[in-house]
Amino acid sequence: MFPQSLLHRVQTINKDRVLARTNYSFEKRKKELAKKKKKEEKRQRKLEKQNSSAGENENLPQQED
Repeated sequence: MFPQSLLHRVQTINKDRVLARTNYSFEKRKKELAKKKKKEEKRQRKLEKQNSSAGENENLPQQED
C-alpha cells in the first residue's frame, strides 16, 4: 500500500488542518422550511381556486325544475 513515512506525513497534515464539517441540522431545518413554504403556497393556490370557482357559480343563473 503506502510507505509508513508517507502515511505519517498525511496524518500530520490532516491534524494541522481543520476541515469544515457539514452542519446537518442547519440543512435539515432549511429543507423543512422549504417544504413548509411550498405546502403553504399550494394551500393558498387551492383556496384561490376554490374561491374563484365559488364566485363563478354565484354568477350563473339557477336552473329551476
